[in-house]
Amino acid sequence: MSYKKGDIIAGKYLVTRDFDSANGGQCQWGFALNSYDGNEYFVKKFLSPVYPGEDAPGSEKGKQKRRDQCEEFARKQLAIQNALSACGAGGSVVVMVDFFKYGDDYGEHFFKVCQKVDTSSLSKEIHTLETKKRLFVMLTAAGAMKILHSNGIVHLDLKPDNVLIQEWEGRQVAKIIDFDSSIIEGESIAAESLVGDPVYYSPEFAKHIATAGKTPAPTKKSDIFSLGLIFCQYWTGNRPVLSGSYTYAHEAVLDGKKLDLPPIKTTTKLGGTLIKNPLDTEVGKLIKKMLALSYEERPDINQVHQQLKYLYNNGVPPKDGKNKLIINMKPKL
Repeated sequence: MSYKKGDIIAGKYLVTRDFDSANGGQCQWGFALNSYDGNEYFVKKFLSPVYPGEDAPGSEKGKQKRRDQCEEFARKQLAIQNALSACGAGGSVVVMVDFFKYGDDYGEHFFKVCQKVDTSSLSKEIHTLETKKRLFVMLTAAGAMKILHSNGIVHLDLKPDNVLIQEWEGRQVAKIIDFDSSIIEGESIAAESLVGDPVYYSPEFAKHIATAGKTPAPTKKSDIFSLGLIFCQYWTGNRPVLSGSYTYAHEAVLDGKKLDLPPIKTTTKLGGTLIKNPLDTEVGKLIKKMLALSYEERPDINQVHQQLKYLYNNGVPPKDGKNKLIINMKPKL
């Protein structure tokens, strides 16, 4: 069933918005008021797996197999939540506050409850903001990812829909959501259980799925590639330019093609003359490094955050003789 406004879930969540499946994948979502604390939350209902009840159809052996699958699903969700617990509530990472299954004697669906975030309508219009504001959005997004990666979490489903933009003191800040596809780096997990949006797959993630797990599993550097595609949209308004023979960025990269960023139209006015913003070159360099084929050539999230912070606070960084980015410079001993 799809919950409607006024329905009550699990005896304590009063639905305040009809559940919808838009951008939900194998889920339905809506908002509900918690009768215990009086706060409104984002509530997600997973359409699968479904925990079979006593009256569910099928053999007992088949039902037990589905129960085992459900228990593994719940274990994974709670493991991610435990890792996220160090991030705290109300920050740049929107964490789960409740997880339960609810239904009847035929079957129970899993539900996840998270903080409701009031977002602006600028999620897909970041490229229209002035330079400093765009950099600030990117900086806060990198900061959120830095928190995740420092806790061993690989998001694996980064895309604009999972980076909410919230108004804060007159500026737009990024908040990371939706950890349904996330993994703890290094954990053993079946390739068929990994899902995401192929538009934002890293090359190694795409290969891992295509080879049924015969190539190395994606790591935190996979998130860097996905974040690079998002940053390309934030900065230019579009993803990298692909020839007609490619549908996804990872396909082009795996075929040995370098990704070209769309033309950047940002200009600044100096003495009545429009000139190209010098930051475009520096941000473009960073994005291209994030989109490298080899994950070893990509910066880690600490380096991405450091570079964006410098650009935000200081503008174009000083250059050495080879015009290298800060993230390439050797640290002083």
